[in-house]
Amino acid sequence: MSEPEGAPAPQEDPAAGDSPAAAPDAPVETPTPPQPRAESQAEAPAPVQQAGPVQQGVLVPAPPPQAPHQHRGAPYQQPYYPAAPPPPRMILPNPRWHRPELSASQATVILVFAVALFGAWAAFPGGGVGIGLALTGIALVAVPLLTSGGDLLPRLPGAVLVALLWSVAAVRDAGWVVALCALAAFALTPLALAPQRRIGGTALAMCMAWLEGIAESFKWARRGAAERDSRNPGTVRVAWTAGITVALLLVFGGLFAAADSTFADLVARLLPDLNPVEVFLRLLLAAILVPLVLVWAYAAAARPSWDAEGESEHRVVSRFELAIPLGALNLLFAVFIAVQLRVYFGGEAYVMDTAGLTFAEYARHGFWQLSVVAVLSLGLIAVAAWLAPKRARADRMTVRVLLGLLSLMSMAVVASATYRMFTYTETYGLTRLRIWIFTVEFWLAVLFALVLVGCWKLRAAWLPRAVLASGAVALLGLAAVNPDALIARYNIDHDHQLDLNYLSGLSADAAPEFAGLSDEERDCLLGGDEFDDDRDVMAWNWGYQRAVEAAKGAGEPEPFCTFADRGTATEEAEVDLTQPNADPAGFWHWNTCAEYNLAQMTEFFGTSATGDRGLVADDPSQYAEDLDPAAGLGDRVLHCGYYGPGSKYLMIETYRWPSAAEAVAGVEGMRADREADPLYEVTPFEGESSAGYTTAIGQDDLEYATAYDELVVLVSISDAGVGTDATEAAGLLSVQSWELFTVRG
Repeated sequence: MSEPEGAPAPQEDPAAGDSPAAAPDAPVETPTPPQPRAESQAEAPAPVQQAGPVQQGVLVPAPPPQAPHQHRGAPYQQPYYPAAPPPPRMILPNPRWHRPELSASQATVILVFAVALFGAWAAFPGGGVGIGLALTGIALVAVPLLTSGGDLLPRLPGAVLVALLWSVAAVRDAGWVVALCALAAFALTPLALAPQRRIGGTALAMCMAWLEGIAESFKWARRGAAERDSRNPGTVRVAWTAGITVALLLVFGGLFAAADSTFADLVARLLPDLNPVEVFLRLLLAAILVPLVLVWAYAAAARPSWDAEGESEHRVVSRFELAIPLGALNLLFAVFIAVQLRVYFGGEAYVMDTAGLTFAEYARHGFWQLSVVAVLSLGLIAVAAWLAPKRARADRMTVRVLLGLLSLMSMAVVASATYRMFTYTETYGLTRLRIWIFTVEFWLAVLFALVLVGCWKLRAAWLPRAVLASGAVALLGLAAVNPDALIARYNIDHDHQLDLNYLSGLSADAAPEFAGLSDEERDCLLGGDEFDDDRDVMAWNWGYQRAVEAAKGAGEPEPFCTFADRGTATEEAEVDLTQPNADPAGFWHWNTCAEYNLAQMTEFFGTSATGDRGLVADDPSQYAEDLDPAAGLGDRVLHCGYYGPGSKYLMIETYRWPSAAEAVAGVEGMRADREADPLYEVTPFEGESSAGYTTAIGQDDLEYATAYDELVVLVSISDAGVGTDATEAAGLLSVQSWELFTVRG
């Protein structure tokens, strides 16, 4: 019988001692069950019982069976092994761009570097842009497309459209037209190489989302290089040989050129004239173009997609929630269009009666607001079409009717805005801004037509591509009409005031239209070395070439060409030169203000604390006007204002009276008004004039008034002092006014 766990081992009775006969008769004690112990005692190891010495002839009870050994001491310590470091965090490749099965061919890599180097040299030569930029742009789309392989036909229309936009630089010289077309071509090139089907993917591609593929594009090129090196180990050796050769020639050639002037002259004739700063900038441009061309080439081969995986669920409004706001908006549009029809049929007389404006002023007043309305309507239609219910047939019909009507009336608003700008142009002529406005309005009308078709079909997967294509076509149309030449031709041919200063700022595209001007005006616009044949070959364009041919018959311009505002013969006959500011050669014109000799006043004003010196014309304060004689200041006045250093200011006012006696009475009346005010310290004087006075206001401001025949000249000096120098300078200016009046009349 086994002992319970924890029972004490049996012990021999010492009284039995050596009596072997007593051993069999000794009763066998039944072991008592173990008593519960405290936790600390339970955890202590049981004492080991020492067995007595074994004697012969004495029976010893068999030891009880031992329970399996259980360790009750301290917990078993596992051997220490240092923990393995955590695995490195893996950066997964971008699934949109990762194509390990693709590798760049050697020809592709060579073409990429060739396009980058050519673009750095030719795209932006000195003296303007031209055929170099056009060739670079065409190569940016042609090289990736041709080296990508695969289906070229679906991508060909977009590539042709982008190439045409880039080619505008070779046809037109107007920088603003070339810049618009080049920017549009740059944004559309990735879409031509990797077309997207949805609005989100198209927008991301245009926002340069392709930059995320630069790292994968270099891996793509490296995979191709590794494959080529494994097939042809001599490729690397050839590259090293070429590099070492170039380095040796540069080092030793530079040393020989420094040692011998004749050899240096030979090298200088063989090499182009290079500016170190220009070389650095062109190398920097090449370093930017290499990854750009490489990632576009990889995009053409990998065809990444930014379109969403599937249709995302979104909230759809009910038919009632859609119909009420759109119906109210359609009603508002209808009322506005009805009012516009009344205005256009009523003409300028109706506008004058109702608004008190000329028709041109009325047209300009509302153009920008109507343009904002058109753009907001376009966005509203897009949001409404996205939220509209389309399950039931009645829902679809409601969407078609409401959005279709809104699109049609928005087109009417665009037409109204365009007509307003046309009316304003008829009066004031064409400018670059107005031509650009016409282009945008035309594009908006096309967009509303496309939206109208999309609303009727209730499917618009084709709409993003159509919108971008229409915008590109609009820009190509703008370049085709030659806007700078159109501005010059329209303004020269139509009956309104011609601004030759504005025409002189147009590009070379407008030069052939100047043939209808007078010889003097044509010489000023085309003469001199404005257009010569020394332009860089990569800056050549057809518009500049036509200007060179048009300028061949022009004479040498005057040293200082000035353009007076020209009008038609009918307008000149109707001008009354006796009116203020009508006769540029007369006294009562702002041109008189430029005839004053301000040297003494400049000395009196001195130099400000910031180093400013001299007087500058205050153009808005230089003009002539008629006065009401009842005001007691004569019947006409010429104002000439000038800014001085710091806060100093000069105003010369010349008043005309019907007679000399009335002029003297006018000065006396002005002096009496000043004497009645305690702020003024008035000092009358008698000099060359028949009457006059000076007025001091504190220690900074001075008024000098005097009468000469029928004129009264009032010179006001502000924030400059009231001493004798101020009085002398003001008196000199008053005399000049009388002299200029006697000369100019």
